[in-house]
Amino acid sequence: MKYHLPALLAICLLSACSSNSHNSDTQSQANYEHSFYSVGYAPIEIQSGDSFDVKMLNAIKASKLEAYKEMAEQIYGVLLSADNRVEGAMLKEDKIKAKVKGLVKGARVVKSYHEGDFYITELTLDMQALPFASNASFNEQGVSILKVEEAVYY
Repeated sequence: MKYHLPALLAICLLSACSSNSHNSDTQSQANYEHSFYSVGYAPIEIQSGDSFDVKMLNAIKASKLEAYKEMAEQIYGVLLSADNRVEGAMLKEDKIKAKVKGLVKGARVVKSYHEGDFYITELTLDMQALPFASNASFNEQGVSILKVEEAVYY
């Protein structure tokens, strides 16, 4: 009976170590289970262009860029700068500027459609896809260079 107690204690300690390593694996997996979702809107009628088709193409591009901007805001945040001018104890001017800068890789278009006078693009970014998108190289200016296999598309 004396010898069973240390063996039982050793088994309990080993199982605790095993469960802790499993727990850290689940925690690291949980970090990648988060996903981002963004929507970009662009009015069709106010776009530049001679025909409705050209205006529609410009709205498609604008809504996609707007969705990417919103996604970058979620990932990197927004840099705000504010400027106030006071004269005679009265607020004369109040300016707030917002700036977003970031690289969004691995996002995909979920839905792209028009509703009424707006073109709408919906994007999603799954954090599980990021490790696969991290193999890009960078040039001297820090701009990402994605290497794409050459192919002929018809």
